[in-house]
Amino acid sequence: MAWNPRHSYIWLSAYEFSARHRWIGIAAGLGLVALLVPPLTQAGGYYGFLGPSIPLFFLVPMLVASALGGRIAGVIVSVAAVVVWDWFFIPPLHTPTIYYPRDLLALIVFLFDALLTGQLATIARQRADDAIRRARTSEALYDVSMALIGNHNLAAILPALTQRLRATFDLQASAILLRDPHGSAWHTAALSGSIPDGLNINRSRDVAGVLSWVGTTGQMCGLNDGASVAGAEYQAGSRDKSRPSAQFWPLRVGDRLVGILELIYKPGTDLDPQRDRLLTTLVNGAAIALEQERLFGEEREAMLARESDRLKSALLSSVSHDLRTPLAGIKAASSSLLQDDVQWNEEDRRAFVMDIDAEADRLSRLVSNLLDLSRIEAGAIKPARDWEDIAELVERVVRRLQPRFPEHQIAMDVAPGLPHAYTDVVHIEQALTNLIENAGKYSPGGAPIVVAAQATSPPDHAAELHLSVADRGPGIAPAERDKIFDTFYRIAGSGGRTGGTGMGLTIVKGLVEANGGRVELASEPGKGSSFTIALPLAEGYDHKETRGEGAAAASLEWPS
Repeated sequence: MAWNPRHSYIWLSAYEFSARHRWIGIAAGLGLVALLVPPLTQAGGYYGFLGPSIPLFFLVPMLVASALGGRIAGVIVSVAAVVVWDWFFIPPLHTPTIYYPRDLLALIVFLFDALLTGQLATIARQRADDAIRRARTSEALYDVSMALIGNHNLAAILPALTQRLRATFDLQASAILLRDPHGSAWHTAALSGSIPDGLNINRSRDVAGVLSWVGTTGQMCGLNDGASVAGAEYQAGSRDKSRPSAQFWPLRVGDRLVGILELIYKPGTDLDPQRDRLLTTLVNGAAIALEQERLFGEEREAMLARESDRLKSALLSSVSHDLRTPLAGIKAASSSLLQDDVQWNEEDRRAFVMDIDAEADRLSRLVSNLLDLSRIEAGAIKPARDWEDIAELVERVVRRLQPRFPEHQIAMDVAPGLPHAYTDVVHIEQALTNLIENAGKYSPGGAPIVVAAQATSPPDHAAELHLSVADRGPGIAPAERDKIFDTFYRIAGSGGRTGGTGMGLTIVKGLVEANGGRVELASEPGKGSSFTIALPLAEGYDHKETRGEGAAAASLEWPS
């Protein structure tokens, strides 16, 4: 029969249950003694063929009692076995009198052997208890170590730690208390079990006083029926050899107090210095976990500060030139118009005004992108969703942008019968505008740009609306595709060919994701790139994939 871990767990649970309830060993031993009388009597008793072996049978109940209930249980069952053996199986029967001296000697030797064997069984029981306790402590230390290595989330570490402490040391409850960041009050960060009202930090002044004492001295303190027991006094042992109702262990790393561990013991729990030494090890592990989380938080804040500095530096280096260029153009055109020594004709004056208008629009777009990026970085994008006609949106954006890119033909491929999308039209229009502008910058002169819209039901997603912008630019290398949406990132070698700040695609991604969608990229070096905005359609929408004649452009298969 194959070994089953569940069987070991059942036997271990039964073993521990009997250790907590010693009367089980006494009851089992006395029951076996009573059960042995009928079959041994039926076999002839003292005069039968089992007569000389009767004492051996009564050793079994004594061993069971010693193994389950300990030394006292073994002694009680041994005395009961001697009495039953004398009463039922030593002549004269049913009297306490022993007729033959050899039977009296056998009875004395049996009692001695039974007590000795019971003592050995008790020692084996104690060693088994110690082994189980060490195994559970090692398992708890392993769990703590794995939590420290693989997790920096206190919300996951602390509950698991309190549960492990409660199971390992058979506690009524265990809790980890942390001090409020902006005050001296304590609160329960994790709890396993039920804490009585008299030991609750929110309901007991005694507990508040103990916490203050532990926080000041850095020593363990016990609390029992309203009387505190300091660490040194407790370590010396109490007169009644019982634990306080609760213990409060300081969680320290060096001289720094990072928390307090509260342990609530079950009534009648005995003192055990060895268990306290093992508990000290777990307390140190809990303190390390709390300190590690604090250090990890400081590292995270420092990393955010470094990232903020990097973004500021990148913003200054990327935007300073783009801000100066339109300002310089506006300044040059306006200064030329204001010259009194030059007589400009109407055509020249109109050209200067158009330059000022174009540069002002460029500056306005740059400032708008900066504002959008700041809102995205701050998580302040709140879409104002409504039902929108995507076909009309595409047509409006293409009509507005075509004059800005006269060297490119912006073609539309909108599938008929597109459903309305529940989205923020301003956000999606801005995202589509940024994608078309990006395609216009990177596509060679004369290359078309195709804007496609279609409804589709991919197998791994719900029904979606896809807006794609495809160009015939240089494409994006596979190594750069994961970085293309990063803030201020620009493809290597593109700085001399195109203008821009590296914010456009970041804004596209932020606006689309704020509306519950995603942005996908398909690119082949030398053939071009296709960016697709995928927006969720209404739940329950059932639509077979629709494609227009030019939809192949979105997959980079250009017609010849």
